[in-house]
Amino acid sequence: MKYRKEIDGLRAIAVIPVILFHAGFENFSGGFVGVDIFFVISGYLITSIILSEKENGTFSLINFYERRARRIIPAIFFVMLISTLLSWFWLTPSHMKDFSESLVGISFFASNILFWQETGYWGAVNELKPLLHTWSLAVEEQYYVLFPLFLMLMWRFKKRWILSSFFLIALGSLSLSHWAAFNEPTANFFLLPTRGWELAIGAGIAFYFIYRKTTMRLLLSHKSIDELLGWFGLALIFYAVLAFDENTPFPSLYALIPTLGTALVIIFSSKDTYLGKWLGAKVLVGIGLISYSAYLWHQPLFVFARHMSLDEPHIKVFSILSVVSILLAYISWKYIEAPFRKNGKFSRRHIFSFTAIGSVVFIVFGLAGHFTDGFKKRLPSNALKIEISANDIGISNLDVIGDINVIKGAIFGDSHAKSIAHSLNNALATEEYGLKSYIKIGCPPLRGLYRHDTASYGDTCDRHYHDAYDEVIHDTTIQTVVIVARFPLYLESLRYDNGEGGVEKGPTKQVIYDDINFKNAIRPQSQRRDLIAARIIEDVKSLLEAGKKVVLVYPIPEVGWDAPIIGVKKAWKSQKNITISTSFKQFTVRNAYTLAILDSLGEHENIKRVYPHKSFCNTYIHGRCIAIYESNSFYRDSNHLSNSGANLIVDEIVEATVR
Repeated sequence: MKYRKEIDGLRAIAVIPVILFHAGFENFSGGFVGVDIFFVISGYLITSIILSEKENGTFSLINFYERRARRIIPAIFFVMLISTLLSWFWLTPSHMKDFSESLVGISFFASNILFWQETGYWGAVNELKPLLHTWSLAVEEQYYVLFPLFLMLMWRFKKRWILSSFFLIALGSLSLSHWAAFNEPTANFFLLPTRGWELAIGAGIAFYFIYRKTTMRLLLSHKSIDELLGWFGLALIFYAVLAFDENTPFPSLYALIPTLGTALVIIFSSKDTYLGKWLGAKVLVGIGLISYSAYLWHQPLFVFARHMSLDEPHIKVFSILSVVSILLAYISWKYIEAPFRKNGKFSRRHIFSFTAIGSVVFIVFGLAGHFTDGFKKRLPSNALKIEISANDIGISNLDVIGDINVIKGAIFGDSHAKSIAHSLNNALATEEYGLKSYIKIGCPPLRGLYRHDTASYGDTCDRHYHDAYDEVIHDTTIQTVVIVARFPLYLESLRYDNGEGGVEKGPTKQVIYDDINFKNAIRPQSQRRDLIAARIIEDVKSLLEAGKKVVLVYPIPEVGWDAPIIGVKKAWKSQKNITISTSFKQFTVRNAYTLAILDSLGEHENIKRVYPHKSFCNTYIHGRCIAIYESNSFYRDSNHLSNSGANLIVDEIVEATVR
C-alpha cells in the first residue's frame, strides 16, 4: 500500500483534540470524537492491506497478527509497566484494585468490556483510571480478530456479495448504536457491536479505492470536487470537536458527522490537493507518526497528576502535561515502536514470546491486586482505616429494607437513599418493620419531571415514580413513606462547591430536570427550580391526602471533595489520624432554598422530619460539617454516606418511621 502523508496528518487531527479534551479545555468539548476518527483511519488502512494481499494471494493470518502485535504491543506494554510502578506509590487501594483489574483486561484485549461493567465513560471516577483509554484499542483488536475471518469466509463469493453483506452488518451496528445511545449508553460507548460500524466505514473506503475508484472518477471531475468535499469533511470533524459535549448521545447518528467527515478527507484529499498538502505538513505528519504513543501517554499523565494533588490540578498543569505527552510519545516511538516494527531486529518468535510473557506477568500482577484489594497493606494504619470505613457499604440493592415479612411502609429516593439502605435495613429488621424500596439512582422521587443532561434518563424517572406513587397511594398496607433525596442538586442544578477548593465532579456539570412538557427545550434555571419545588409540595401532599405518614429526611451534607481519596492521601503523607470537614455556613447557603421548601409544608400530624445535618454539622467541630473524623470516613465519596455515616442518622429515621 502506497504511503499517504495526509493520513498521518489526519491522525494528528484525531489525537490533538482527544488530548485537549481530557486535559479539560472547554473549547474542545467534543474532542472525544478523535477516537472515532482513529477507528475510520484504522479500518481503512488495515482493510486496504488485507484486500491487497488477498488479491495478490499473499495474505497470511499469522502474518497479519504479527504485524498487529508489532504495532500495538511494545508501546502499550511499556506504558502499562510505567503506570504500574507509579500506581504502587500513588494509588489508594480501591483505585489500585481497579487499576490491577484493568491490567488483566488489557492483556486479554477486553478492557472495554471491563470498563463497561464498572461504570460509564464520563465522570470523576473515570478521571482517576490511568488506563481507561485502552478501551478503544480493545475494540479495534476485537474487530481485527473477526474481520479477517469474515473476509476469508466470504472470499469465495463475488465482491459485490462481500460488500453487500458487510454493508448490512455495518448498518445493523449503526442502528443498534443509535438505539443503545438512549437505552444502554454505557454498553453503547464501549462495545464492539455498537462501534464496529465506524471501523466499517474505513473498510468501505478501502473497498472503494481498490475496486470502484476508477469507475467513480469517470463520474466526477477531479480537482474542484476533491477540494470541496475534502475541506467539507474536515469542517465536519472540526464541528464535532467544537460542538459536541458530554450531553451528546454518542455514538449514535450524531457520530456520522465526524466519521463521514473523516471518510471524505481520506477519499478526496491527496498530495495534489490543498487539503492534502496542508495535512502533509511536517508538523502534522510528525505528530501523526507518534499519535499512537501520544494517545497512550496522555491519559496516565493526567490521571497521576490528579492522584498526586489534593484538589483538581490547574489547567496550566494539564497544558504542560499535554506537551510532555508529545515528548514522551516521540521517545517511545523512536526507541520502542520503530525498532519493534522492523522485521530485521526482532523475529516473529521474539514478538509472540514477548507478547505472551508480558501478558502473563501483567495478568498475574493484576490478579494479585484484585485478590489483595489493591495491595492495601501498602498503607499505614491511619490511611487504611479511612479506606476500610469508606468502603464499608454493605448490600444496598434491596427490594425490601427491613423485615421482608412485615412490610408496612415504602421508601422513595435516589442514590442518597441507597447509600443508607444497608444500615437502615439492619436497624428496621430489629423493629420487625419493612419498607418496600422504590429507590432509583439519579431520580428525584417526584412525578412529571424530564432529565435533559443525560440521554439515558429522559422520562425514565417520571415513569418510575408515577408507578411508585400510584402503587403506594392505593396500597392500604403501606402506612409510611420515607423520602430521602438530594434535593439541593435538583433544585440548584449545580454540583457542590464547598468554597475551599472542593468542587464535586460528576458525569455532567449540571443535573437538569424540568417539566415533562418541556422535553425539547431547557428553560431558565429559576423556572426549573420553581417547578421542582412545586412538585415536592404537590407530591408530599398527595401522600398525606392518601392518609400516609411521610418521613422527610432533610439534605445529607455534601462534601465537594471526594473525602476518602483526600483523606487517604493526607494520611499517607502525615502518618497521623486525619479529620476532614467543610464549612457549615456554605452548607446553609447551598441548602437555604431546599430547607425553605420542605419547611413550607408546615406542621402536620403525619409529617415527621429528620435533620441529618444536625448529626454532621456543629457536632464534632463547631462551624464545620464533618466528613472524616480521626480517620473514620463517614462518606464513600463526595456526597454519599458510608455505613459509618449512615449509622449516625438511621436510628432517628427508624424512630420517625416506626413510632
